[in-house]
Amino acid sequence: MELLEALLIFILAVIISSIINNRFPNIPTAFIQIGLGVGVFFLPIDLYFEFNSELFMIAVIAPLLFVEGTHVSRSNLLAYRKPILLMSMALVFTTVIGVGYFVHWIWPELPMPAAFAIAAILCPTDAVAVSAITRGKLLPKGSMSILEGESLLNDAAGIISFKIAVTALVTGAFSAVHAIEQFVISTIIGVLIGAIVGTIIVRIRIDLTANKGLKDNNTLTFIQLLTPFAVYFLAEHFHASGIIAVVVAGLIHGWERDRLIKAQTELQMNYHQIWSTLSYALNGFVFVVLGYLVPTVIIDIFQTEPDNLIFLITTTLLIALAIYICRFVWVYFWYKDFYYPKNIQSYLNDDTFETPPSRLRYAFIMTMCGIHGTISLSMALTLPYVITQGDAFLYRNDLLFIASLMVLLSLILAQVVLPLITPTAKTSSTKGMTYQSAKIFIVQQVIAHLKSESKVDSNADFRPVLNQYYGELLFLLNSEPNNKNTKELKRLEEIAHTVETETLERLIESDKATYQDINNYRNVVELSETHRNASFRDKAINYIKMFVIRLKAIKHFKSEDKETKMQEYANSFKDVQKIMRIVNHHVTLRMKEEQNSTNVLEVSLVINQYYNISRILKWQEQRRKQDDHSHQVVSQESFTNHKLQALYMQRHYLDELIKHNKINNTVAGQIRENINYNEIVLAQKYKH
Repeated sequence: MELLEALLIFILAVIISSIINNRFPNIPTAFIQIGLGVGVFFLPIDLYFEFNSELFMIAVIAPLLFVEGTHVSRSNLLAYRKPILLMSMALVFTTVIGVGYFVHWIWPELPMPAAFAIAAILCPTDAVAVSAITRGKLLPKGSMSILEGESLLNDAAGIISFKIAVTALVTGAFSAVHAIEQFVISTIIGVLIGAIVGTIIVRIRIDLTANKGLKDNNTLTFIQLLTPFAVYFLAEHFHASGIIAVVVAGLIHGWERDRLIKAQTELQMNYHQIWSTLSYALNGFVFVVLGYLVPTVIIDIFQTEPDNLIFLITTTLLIALAIYICRFVWVYFWYKDFYYPKNIQSYLNDDTFETPPSRLRYAFIMTMCGIHGTISLSMALTLPYVITQGDAFLYRNDLLFIASLMVLLSLILAQVVLPLITPTAKTSSTKGMTYQSAKIFIVQQVIAHLKSESKVDSNADFRPVLNQYYGELLFLLNSEPNNKNTKELKRLEEIAHTVETETLERLIESDKATYQDINNYRNVVELSETHRNASFRDKAINYIKMFVIRLKAIKHFKSEDKETKMQEYANSFKDVQKIMRIVNHHVTLRMKEEQNSTNVLEVSLVINQYYNISRILKWQEQRRKQDDHSHQVVSQESFTNHKLQALYMQRHYLDELIKHNKINNTVAGQIRENINYNEIVLAQKYKH
């Protein structure tokens, strides 16, 4: 139970970090998560959180690498195979051996396997962090593809090297020949197991859907969720690399994903959403845990070896310098294999051309892109507590401190340096409409179209769909508080609320409304979509307003009269409908007084809010009286057809905006994705 509490607190911190990052987008999410982890440490709560290295490896690292494998571009992986292998395999071995000996040289007391372990921990890179930091910047051609491929494969190579080093550290026996032999064998068997098991699982899922007619997406999704864990267990059982097997299985499932996009869009969306959420949670979890553990590590260092803190910081800086120099020299030496425009263009059939960067500049950019992130931290957290003959591993906290500081250092350097040395990506000279503005325009046009259609075809009832689009338009306008339309809408809503309050008070004073009438009125208002979509502040204001009016109603009527009236009007809708008609009439008159040539839409929105409440009451009464089920089916069919028609019109107006260059490709893609998703949800909802 204590462990579950700790996990829930860490996940809550991950959610809070996203909220903070949304408010302050220039601060990297990793920094926020580490800071929140430190905050969790200082909470007056006793958290039980102990690590099992093998459990952490399979529960965190395996699914993360599987997700990377499914999402990496197979075509780019093949096109840039030589530079990717040079960075992910050859550079990893060079770094582990070279930096490992360097660490042992500057820190002789540290066992040689531990020196190799910390070098292996600092090999994996994080392409996602690079992409986030360089958003809006222009990296040299092909470099992002190389970094993504490197991130995937050097994670696996680094983890294998780390596990070999830890095994030597725990057993006390180390042989370079045996280590290389173990690496090669475990890699080859891991590749075979990952390829075979991954292919079998993919074939099973395809057979279940194509031949057996299985339509249960939940079952198919659950099978994929279990895949990385099953592959890892099986590979480790045969003493192969579970990590390599998971990466290969991920690549194979990536090929299946490409086929699913063409055949089963809904299933692909399920996969994407679930894995995206899981990846988000695991990545954030690792950084929050790091923040939680760092104070413990620092306190322990201060208590046991206070004079060693400066030495550890200096050692970290020297290790960072060694890793950066090694990476820079490596890229500088192999520059032609990394960046050779003619070859790269022939691979990708791309006729575009850019001026090749100098060897020095290219090497420096790729060096700064060597950011360490989630995988490095995950490996550091699995360092053993006990080594040979049951002795405590005294250097665990020291190495965890070095790894944590190195990750932070690489993130800070990249955050500061990369934006300075990379040019800003060229954007269209015409900025175009924002997503919100374009959506508002499209929804306005759809509303106008549906209103004109309802006039032409008197038998078609477009009101349910129109009400939904009015609600969507209100939501969009309210999400842009600085928009002039939003300000006008707010002004009109305040006037309408004042008219509503004054009308209800007059009805109470003239004995035309009772406490029960006002209570029924409030209940119906809370059923409306306008109320459900309102902000917490607006809901609170409305609640207080209705509460005050109800108090006035109680005071106005005598207690015996009130009981009589409550009994008389209990469950009666006629009086509420009458009150609503009176309120709507007064609101409409007042809005017409405020209407001018520039606020016709806003006036219509406010009036529709009030009339929509009356429609809800009317439809509820009709449903109670309606016994003919076939009529309901026809109504539902008509409603679905009208919604599909409205989605078609959204596409039409989106195409018009694209045709006239009113929006850029990014905004167009976001809106098209939104329309497609709504269409899929509609089809899913009504397919039965």
